[in-house]
Amino acid sequence: MSEKIRAILILKLMASILLCQIVGFIGSLATNPAIRTWYETLKKPAFSPPNWIFGPVWITLYTLMGISLFIIWQQGLKARGVKPALFFFSLQLLLNALWSWAFFGLR
Repeated sequence: MSEKIRAILILKLMASILLCQIVGFIGSLATNPAIRTWYETLKKPAFSPPNWIFGPVWITLYTLMGISLFIIWQQGLKARGVKPALFFFSLQLLLNALWSWAFFGLR
C-alpha cells in the first residue's frame, strides 16, 4: 500500500470518528444540563448504572460507530449496498442525536 493511499485511509478513519463524536457532542448539549437536575430526580431501578459511566461509554460507542462508518465508506460508493448502508447509518446517527434532545431536552 502506498503512503498516499495509507494517508487517505487514515484521514477517512479520523473523519468518520470525528463526525460521530460531533454528533455525540451535539446530543450531550441536551444531556449534560439534565443529568444533575431533572435526571437525578427520576425514580430508577437499583441496577441503573452510576451517572459517571455514561460519558466513557458514549464516547466509546460513538468511536465504534465511526469505525463502522469507515469500514462501510472504504468499500467505495460504487460498491453494491454501500449507498443504502450509508443512508441508514446517517439516519440512525441523526435519530441518536435527536433522542438525546427529546429525552433530556424535552423531558
